[in-house]
Amino acid sequence: MTLSLKKNVIAEPAVAGWYAWSYLLPPHTLAKYLKNHYRNIVESYLADPETHRTALRQARFLGGPFVHERDGSYDRIGDWYATAREQQAPLLELADAIDELEQKILPGQAGASMEEVYGRLPGPLAGRVELFYNRDNRTPDYRFIEPFLYASPYFDPALQQVRFSEIHRDAREFALTTPVLEYTDEQVLVSVPLDSELLDTVFRGGLTPRELDRVTAELGLDGERAAAFRGFFEEDPAPAAASGPADPGEDVIEYVGHACVFVRHRGTTFLVDPVISYSGYSRESDGRFTFDDLPERVDYVMITHNHQDHMLLETLIRIRHRVGKVVIAKSAHSSLVDPDLKRVLARLGFRDVVELDDLEALDTPGGTITAVPFLGEHGDIRIRTKCGWMLDLDGTRVLFAADSTNVSPELYPQVTAALGRVHTVFIGMESVGAPVSWLYGPLFPERLERRIDAGRRLKGSNFEQAAAIVDALGADSVYVYAMGQEPWLGAVMCVEYDETHPAMIDSDKLVAYVRERGGAAKRLFLHEKLAVRQ
Repeated sequence: MTLSLKKNVIAEPAVAGWYAWSYLLPPHTLAKYLKNHYRNIVESYLADPETHRTALRQARFLGGPFVHERDGSYDRIGDWYATAREQQAPLLELADAIDELEQKILPGQAGASMEEVYGRLPGPLAGRVELFYNRDNRTPDYRFIEPFLYASPYFDPALQQVRFSEIHRDAREFALTTPVLEYTDEQVLVSVPLDSELLDTVFRGGLTPRELDRVTAELGLDGERAAAFRGFFEEDPAPAAASGPADPGEDVIEYVGHACVFVRHRGTTFLVDPVISYSGYSRESDGRFTFDDLPERVDYVMITHNHQDHMLLETLIRIRHRVGKVVIAKSAHSSLVDPDLKRVLARLGFRDVVELDDLEALDTPGGTITAVPFLGEHGDIRIRTKCGWMLDLDGTRVLFAADSTNVSPELYPQVTAALGRVHTVFIGMESVGAPVSWLYGPLFPERLERRIDAGRRLKGSNFEQAAAIVDALGADSVYVYAMGQEPWLGAVMCVEYDETHPAMIDSDKLVAYVRERGGAAKRLFLHEKLAVRQ
């Protein structure tokens, strides 16, 4: 008898008590989010929980800085925060040092040599940043020497945890604003580094009872918590008798949900922006692509950009033991808003990460993966770690454009001139988006004016922009995706559309536009196997 996790068991990663996403791994970005965002949420809730309760009864406040309560939340969060403040004190010291550099030290520099400034750096930053001027020779700036931060006391794997529990329905509360604690006896919070091979053992499954007991003990669980953890496992079905060599499966492009697409070509497998549904809890989860549908080996995982709905740690850690290479856009800035993604992935236990710069290609069996420039969707912040992916499958070209916004109409004609005609395009059309401060605000040295914040959005293309992309590429198969509508995305997104929403209107217009010209087009939802035109 062997045992594996039940299909409806979720494993939520956490850092410093908060649902983990990629900006909580680098010490410098974690420090700023703790100081300028998470601390404010908890202190607001403990001072006035009724305001949080009232806000969350209104749909327009979902995704805002409000705590989702369970029975006993107030006391549990209060007790946790009293302890966490001491544990997180070094990170708050680092955040204060960054503020001192940005708000007091650098503003005094107007072109003179930086040499003496290094002697005035606060302790947490000394030897861990480089100072320089931008090309106007007047505007000072800096970058982090990230390896030294990860090697410092400010990177503490002891702050990393995973919470195991079962889900019984699709809908999940927004996770990014509520501390990750054990709120019920049905939840087990385990302190474990997120790169631990113990997690691979848990997610791989096929454990004998003795092996499960060993893993449970190594995770530091005993007594009732150990029994609860073992209860998340069930007996594996008897293996089917093998009748011959394993079938690699048919060539397929399969929409998994949101911006996640699975591709198999000549037996080689690709997974774009992994965000995968759980199963086994109700009829709701039937008929969709779930973790059970993944092959034993995913040769290439391709991540378009570093937002939590495209680089979902909850999914990535769960499938890590299956993954060959992770392919990302080149990380270059080592700044607060654009930390080194390759280094983040290494701290998540991924050992084979390939970075591609604009139009660089990686050869694969039967084709190539090419990085395509990605503009927009980042509120005009200097983010380099983003790209679309062009997948060439023996001459059939498929572009995963993610949330690219066609703000520069001459870009895609140049893409076509460089790479050739594209046959199929996947494009996000969340054409309104959140203000830039919703995601990046805690990293800014000062609050943006409301007017400016409202005008700089985290958004995809509208109809006119998307239609111009399609025309420039010559695509005759167009799929709108990454719209945030799948019900299992509630943990990281709060998007609710009706047919009058601009994003729905824009995407409907694009689908009609392509079909009127004889092409195939659809706004994707839940799950679909797709035919690819050549």
